[in-house]
Amino acid sequence: MALIGPICDGLVVFGTWASRAAPVAKFINDVMALF
Repeated sequence: MALIGPICDGLVVFGTWASRAAPVAKFINDVMALF
């Protein structure tokens, strides 16, 4: 299964991006709530 490596890498990258984007999304949501 040669595809497992790239798939795992993709999941790790996606997980890292999601964990970094979550606080940003919350911040944007909080800012939008002010208006």
